Amino acid sequence: MGPDRIDQILEEKRRKAEQPGTAQGAGGDKFFSVMLGEGMQENFLELQFSNGLQTCFSYTDLIWFNHDPESGCIDLAFGGFLVTVKGRGLRPLFSAIKQKRVAWVKEADSEMQDHQDNETFIEGITITPPKDFTEESETEE
Repeated sequence: MGPDRIDQILEEKRRKAEQPGTAQGAGGDKFFSVMLGEGMQENFLELQFSNGLQTCFSYTDLIWFNHDPESGCIDLAFGGFLVTVKGRGLRPLFSAIKQKRVAWVKEADSEMQDHQDNETFIEGITITPPKDFTEESETEE
């Protein structure tokens, strides 16, 4: 592989990284990250909340998911847990999840990030546990 081919590959990766919704562009914010390498897949989907909390779900536990553009939601079921990503411009995110290439999804820090420079905007992420899920509480004896 010659230097020209390497430069061509690097330029192609740079252009892909500048696509709206997947990279920070002029006045844009990054709400999700997609692996660009051919044949590469993530093992976990990381959810980043505006309060700093980070949670991961294994792609192998992803049972089903759907995108409803009318309501602006993507719902994902991970072994009984329902993850809802609410926002706009979610079609590229949905397609990348389908390919198991999304490394992380981040909810907005403020409503000010919802502007025309952001093709994708993640308003919020919620996790609903299964009905029979209970947190173990520590008891002192």
